[in-house]
Amino acid sequence: MDRIPFRKEELEIVGQTINMGRGSFPLLNTPITPRENFLMLLRGEDPLWIPFTRDVISVTPAIVKDNIARGFVYDATPFDANTEGGGPDMFGVEWEWVPQVRGSMVRPGNPKVPDVEEWEKYIEFPDPDSWDWAASAEKNRALIEQKDLVFGATILNGLFERLISFCEMSEALVAMIDEDEQEAVHRLFDKLADFYPKIIRKYKEYYHIEILTFHDDWGSQRAPFFSLDTVREMLVPYLKRIVDATHELGVIFELHSCGKNEMLVPAMIEAGVDMWNGQPMNDKKMLVDKYGSQMIFGAAPEGINNDSSVEEVRESCRKFVEKFKDYRIYCGAASDAMFAPKVKESLYEFSRIAKCGTAE
Repeated sequence: MDRIPFRKEELEIVGQTINMGRGSFPLLNTPITPRENFLMLLRGEDPLWIPFTRDVISVTPAIVKDNIARGFVYDATPFDANTEGGGPDMFGVEWEWVPQVRGSMVRPGNPKVPDVEEWEKYIEFPDPDSWDWAASAEKNRALIEQKDLVFGATILNGLFERLISFCEMSEALVAMIDEDEQEAVHRLFDKLADFYPKIIRKYKEYYHIEILTFHDDWGSQRAPFFSLDTVREMLVPYLKRIVDATHELGVIFELHSCGKNEMLVPAMIEAGVDMWNGQPMNDKKMLVDKYGSQMIFGAAPEGINNDSSVEEVRESCRKFVEKFKDYRIYCGAASDAMFAPKVKESLYEFSRIAKCGTAE
């Protein structure tokens, strides 16, 4: 594609994205759509500007009970997490919406699985074929048919997160390394590795997704929950099966994994993960230098908050672009402040000029 120089007219707002309950976002007068630009990055080409996380719509429809339980329904159906969030997920685990943190947690003290080694006694797998996917897709037709943004779907509870929801955090961590319990965890993850692709195939068939985002938190603010060897033994074989099934559909696989997990990136690569938008405590410059040819990373400008002035935002975005302009990277939102129009416009302008020059 021609390296079209930047013109000031591109900063004009020519439309708005569809509102999925998170608000709508302005569409600029770009020479190609944000979707086309993001797909250039995914194909290994050099996009005309650094793609932004909001160039992707990731749907979490109400048809999947996990999304209601987690208070995380984002589709064409109006949803108020404060009044509708929480309740049973698709495995019957009870979640409770906590307004103060804008999230759900499993009600403590009464785990669905009191004995990990005998989880089969307590867990019944649902049948996604029995859900009315056609009706769900019809409700969301306007989202599916929009062409300005990349369209994707999100699975909220991955392998380790699902284990946590069944037996609580401390028991899940012990089960990952205890020789007596590891075999039971292998059996569970093996079953989940067959189960999740069933949902992903439905998303592809009915929603025509281009990206699948898979949530599985592996770390805390300071370090991963487990070693690289443990991840390779307990998670990679099953995550790879899910990734492979996703790739067979022609869909990109993005791992959403909170925590300081930079030392686990080799395991992500071995599993075939395409993208990881890790949190800011991870050294993104080190990661793109070391692994940038094998995986796409998300990073974000530093120091932007809700009180940042336009000048402060522009300077932060300028430094970010200068640091990452030559890498395969996308701008991931590190906070709500990153969603402000002044941030997106500044990132767009500086990265357009850095990558394609200016006509003025």
